[in-house]
Amino acid sequence: MDEELQWRITAFFDYWRQRYEFICDLDFKKNNHEANVLLWASLDALSNLWAENIGKKQCGKKGKRLIFDAFLASYGGEIFQIVSLPDIWSRVDRGDIWTDRQKKGKLPEDVCKFLSTIGNRKTPTLIEEYQLRQSSADWSLDTIITSTLRDCPATNSTELGEWLILSRYGAIAYKQMRSAYLHEGRSGKGTHGFDLYESAIRPTYLSGIYTTPPRIGFKVEFMLDILARCIAAFEADALTLQQDPVPEE
Repeated sequence: MDEELQWRITAFFDYWRQRYEFICDLDFKKNNHEANVLLWASLDALSNLWAENIGKKQCGKKGKRLIFDAFLASYGGEIFQIVSLPDIWSRVDRGDIWTDRQKKGKLPEDVCKFLSTIGNRKTPTLIEEYQLRQSSADWSLDTIITSTLRDCPATNSTELGEWLILSRYGAIAYKQMRSAYLHEGRSGKGTHGFDLYESAIRPTYLSGIYTTPPRIGFKVEFMLDILARCIAAFEADALTLQQDPVPEE
């Protein structure tokens, strides 16, 4: 590899590691707002730069929310392949079943019916009403598509996948955390900031097993680990593919 290109790549990611270290050094109790703003802004910036080169073929002309989700799905680990089933139920219940608003495309009725109860959704018992949902109860995007096609074989898998992605953890985090903090100065109504079991290592629910709409939390500690992972994986791809991640001026 050309020495100058290698230097540009490593210098770029060293810069983002410095941003990561700065956030890590904050007192999360006193500076939780600042930590979230810097954290989500960093992930947003990296995802957009990724979409301009290495992820360009994958992202195409997708919007920022889908780019953000695709970036986390590519580099953030298996957890960002997961779709929130309560978010699916909520969207189907309120009639948010559009696959293409410009072409007025919708999910077929049989698919909506299947998705409305996927994951053994039921009316909760009195005990279940007070039990918080665990992310381990949710399914991966591929598993949901496979299950839907098994029950509704005429389903357009591409359209279904594009619809489901908006209920994937990365897309939810973009709306409830990235956009809410950067545009409103606070987290969204569909999230929470409580310290719950495993909140430092995965998204956590502050809503019941079958409650809709769900409240899903993305703690700074958890997302900092994801940021570090994304920086390392993005750099590895840039070096392997010998692609400069710095946009041309």
